[in-house]
Amino acid sequence: MEFIETIKPFTLIAYYIFVSFVVLLIILDNKKPEKAFAFIFLILLFPIAGIVIYLLFGAQYQKKKLFTKKRYFDNVYLNKINEEQKDYAETLVDSSFAKLPTLFYNIEQVNFTLNNQITLLNNGEGKFPVFIRELERAKESIHLDYYIIRESEIARQVIDILCQKAKEGVKVRVIYDDVGSSLSRSTLARMRESGVASYPYMPVVFSRLAHKANYRNHRKIAVMDNEVGFVGGININDKYINPNKSGLYWRDTHILIKGEAVIDLQYLFISDWYFVSGQKIGLDEVRYRNLSMIKGTVPTSILGSDYGRNNQTIKEAFFRMITSAQEEVLVTTPYFVPDDSILNALKITAKSGVKVTLLLPEKPDSRTAYYASQTYFKDLLKSGVEINYYTRGMMHSKTMIIDEAISTVGSTNMDQRSFNLNAEVNAFMLSKKIAKDLKSNFVYDLKDSYPLTLEMLRRRKWYVKVICSIARLLAPIL
Repeated sequence: MEFIETIKPFTLIAYYIFVSFVVLLIILDNKKPEKAFAFIFLILLFPIAGIVIYLLFGAQYQKKKLFTKKRYFDNVYLNKINEEQKDYAETLVDSSFAKLPTLFYNIEQVNFTLNNQITLLNNGEGKFPVFIRELERAKESIHLDYYIIRESEIARQVIDILCQKAKEGVKVRVIYDDVGSSLSRSTLARMRESGVASYPYMPVVFSRLAHKANYRNHRKIAVMDNEVGFVGGININDKYINPNKSGLYWRDTHILIKGEAVIDLQYLFISDWYFVSGQKIGLDEVRYRNLSMIKGTVPTSILGSDYGRNNQTIKEAFFRMITSAQEEVLVTTPYFVPDDSILNALKITAKSGVKVTLLLPEKPDSRTAYYASQTYFKDLLKSGVEINYYTRGMMHSKTMIIDEAISTVGSTNMDQRSFNLNAEVNAFMLSKKIAKDLKSNFVYDLKDSYPLTLEMLRRRKWYVKVICSIARLLAPIL
């Protein structure tokens, strides 16, 4: 006992030195002040757990080295094939959005291509029949880049096709996020034996414990033969198909692209493939061959963001879209934890007389984000923003429609994790028809929702308000 009493002061001193060292690391890492304060608050409130969470999800020393290599590849190799392969047509843009193509080029060196055919796909039951059909048609290459590929009936069906196509000589490459996905060793072995090349994105040791690990690949990209592409919010898992075993209706949005914009999806895949495998995909695999078959002229641009390049690109595009609105802004997102720039853009746009409507899930799968989002609602409602809770099931769509003129569909949530940490991708379309079709979906979904009011916020239990306030402090690291 005397020995224990003797070492107690030294243990306490060592502990305080260690905590001080970790806090100093957070400060020197030059994070955004709100993010640094969030981690420091977490460490001071929950000393041991806070330090573990920071070391797992906040420390960036290894990530910076990895992404520096990726950034060099993107800037040198990827930009080179971009310049050699692409011939952009002049795009006619509505006057209110005339500066949007300039913004996209300046932030990510991408353009709006004109020769594109876009098909909206609602929910898994709308996506997967078309997705399976295009997989079966592939003759040269299949590239999949997904956050979630999870053992399920639809995953088995997809993997069966991938294995068969690889045996037929089709080049099949698959990237799956090591946290979001769950593939058994036997499945991976079968894919490998069939000739399917697959790699995990940012492998982790304990994926189940790292549910909110940073720097995840949240993209949902599929490209077949450089001619057909898919992008949106639907992963490869049975729960996205209604009805499902969980009994939870899953509302989501995806799009099928045929045309020049598919090559932009291919560029993002090439970048991710080099990052996970160290292998370069040659120029001969990045040529669109059948533009004459395209029946549409939808000006479309593909923006990607990740920690390796510019993790603010999609957020900047969102900001410009919102602030350019003259009549209405319609947003669906499963998680609403915006930073100050997006929050202010929504409030100021609403105060300017533009109709701003948010559609969020009443019961999302992330409780912390759900509680944190409520702390933004009072200011938004007072500014004139309409907030609606979707009640039919899980609203997982990530869409925005502006003035029935421009719209976006992709993987990006309107939260700080998507804006600052994860690899994301969105398609932006300057098409009144696509915007109107998405708006029709939005209006239909509003029938299964109810508007949130200031009075409802006031009537919440006191402990719910406390939980929301604590969650808000953690918002920068959610």
